[in-house]
Amino acid sequence: MVIAIIAILAGLLLPALAKSKYTGHRTLCVNNIRQQYLSQIMYADDSNGRFPFHEDLSPDYHRTSVTGTRSIVNCLRGTYVKETQILICPITRKSFGRIWLNYESMTNFADTTTRDYGGWDTPAANVYTPYMWLAHFTATPAMKFVAPDGKVNANPEINEPSWPTTASDCDSRRAFITHRISDTPGTALWDVGHLGRFGAGSQSKPLWAFSVTPDQPVGHADGSVKVRPKAQLLPRAKGGPSPDTTYYY
Repeated sequence: MVIAIIAILAGLLLPALAKSKYTGHRTLCVNNIRQQYLSQIMYADDSNGRFPFHEDLSPDYHRTSVTGTRSIVNCLRGTYVKETQILICPITRKSFGRIWLNYESMTNFADTTTRDYGGWDTPAANVYTPYMWLAHFTATPAMKFVAPDGKVNANPEINEPSWPTTASDCDSRRAFITHRISDTPGTALWDVGHLGRFGAGSQSKPLWAFSVTPDQPVGHADGSVKVRPKAQLLPRAKGGPSPDTTYYY
């Protein structure tokens, strides 16, 4: 009887404890986003209002062969970003830390064999992180910002506002930092949000059919951070790494 009561109590308490732990980790992620925001704003304040050069493969890449010594990493590491731990999301660390070692620590290479991809604290030519930095991201052709149906509306007020290029663009409507949930048709469905499952095939699907992310933190260009439940995640931008890659947040 005692064992049965303990089992019942455990069944009631464990989900509550798991939810509490998740909430705590999500709070840490939100704090990370705020600190990353401040680092970029301070850099822009010292650079005539401009954010670092960001013509990378996609917004979650912070250094590539294109940006090189002009990259986000080279511009901010050790000065505006003194503690690279803020680039590790505790939720995506748990989900993907064994898949991509640089999601576990910024000192790790994602692939220990080739050492081509790594965190901020590595000399890797290609550096990517759990966080997409959207400010001043440049794609060729240019990024498109879409309406909730995933298409560019003739009325620009209905489309997602473009990502900021300079500090003067920073307002509460523009997205600034988030995790990556994206669809590149025929190539890859990425679900790298909170509790995501990474690869979900290559054929395009509605978000509900490939993403298991329960919520997504979105840092805005005024410094605020909103945690959107999955029901509010919508297609908002297209482009980079391919012209038809769709980003959801």
